[in-house]
Amino acid sequence: MGSFTSIVYKEIKELIRDPKILFGVVLLPLLLYPLMGQGLQIGQESVQTAIKGAKFSVYSDDAGNIAGILVQYITTNNTVTNIQASGLEDALVKFKDSDTVAMVYVPNGYSQNITNGLRGHVKIYGNLKNLNIAEASGVDVAGSLVSIYNYYYSLAIINQLMEVTGELGSAAVVHDPLSISYASIIKGNVIEVAPSQITSLIMSQSIMLPIMVMMMVIFAIQMAATSIALEKEQKTLETLMTLPVGRFTILGGKLAGSVVIAIAGSISYMIGFGYYTSSAFSFAPQFTSVDLTGAGIGIQPMGYLLLGIVMFVTLISALALAISLAVFADSVRSAQSLTGVLIVPLIIPAMILMFSDIEMLPPAVQWIMLAIPYTHTMLATKAAFLGNYWIIIRSIGYISVFTVIVLWIAAKIFSTERIITARFSSFSFRKRKLAPPR
Repeated sequence: MGSFTSIVYKEIKELIRDPKILFGVVLLPLLLYPLMGQGLQIGQESVQTAIKGAKFSVYSDDAGNIAGILVQYITTNNTVTNIQASGLEDALVKFKDSDTVAMVYVPNGYSQNITNGLRGHVKIYGNLKNLNIAEASGVDVAGSLVSIYNYYYSLAIINQLMEVTGELGSAAVVHDPLSISYASIIKGNVIEVAPSQITSLIMSQSIMLPIMVMMMVIFAIQMAATSIALEKEQKTLETLMTLPVGRFTILGGKLAGSVVIAIAGSISYMIGFGYYTSSAFSFAPQFTSVDLTGAGIGIQPMGYLLLGIVMFVTLISALALAISLAVFADSVRSAQSLTGVLIVPLIIPAMILMFSDIEMLPPAVQWIMLAIPYTHTMLATKAAFLGNYWIIIRSIGYISVFTVIVLWIAAKIFSTERIITARFSSFSFRKRKLAPPR
């Protein structure tokens, strides 16, 4: 086993042996996110069950036949309490004391308005005792029942008028004479898919990809900084430097070991987060499956290759930065505090690019964003999805130049004794004690 391989193996073994790293980086995402997703799913299922069993009240202040038809429709196949009261105020008191979530109120004059060709008015009251989602959704269900009745009752009126006038056709067509369909043009290709569906698909990728990149780089930074800080804290770094192994070999071994653990942590995070999203949003209506490969949308083999290069140079630059900064820490806690500075340039681009394109930002903000190397990593992930390989190549070039500069700085630090003697306290602005006067 060569010296480089031995250092990589040693680095991985030491990082895994640390319970804070093994549990916090690898195991915690696999446990925490599924539990969170399962909890949300249980809550959503309980809300849906409560909605299905929701009880309604009906109070009609109109004794007309048309109002009776509406009340009869609402009471069919639903758990409905027909409130008998002397007036609206009395009905509201009884409704408030009941276990129903909504009350449909049919005011006096409803039947007469409909008969005279005027618009009838119906009011729905919500009984919000606990201010939860189930109560609000139950009120919406009551409103949906009235809306469905409104649609079919209007069709019945249209049918009657068409029979009187002798008009041909369908009442549904007269009610909704227009039919709208959508199509999208992507890269010159016409796809029979609504733009909203394509946008939703791309938005989901635009949110997930920056999160993946951000978490992978954050894990890598934490691993590299913890590795150096542990060795300085346990005084093993000095022993390592006295071995007949090149300083650059030690640097490369530490980078490689941290990359392995960071990738494991990222995979763990994405598995846990994927289970969380599938559980948390299992109640949401699914979009029609859309195949966009014919339009050149989706990550192709060339995109995966270029994206892998982007991730590699990004990880190397982040690790070299973390190691260079962790040299000035004398404990794991101080190293994590120092590397927190490096996380800010990751979080800001990720948060912005989740909800906006770089071209939509003001020019000054665009230049600031483009000056941050990790912005290019996130732009490359979206470009790979859209097949814009030129953007990926440009990102590789910019990040590679930045990586070379950072590696040069890290190599300079490792080539001197500063890696052992450097302390962040030497850069503090605390006041020095004045020498006593002679």
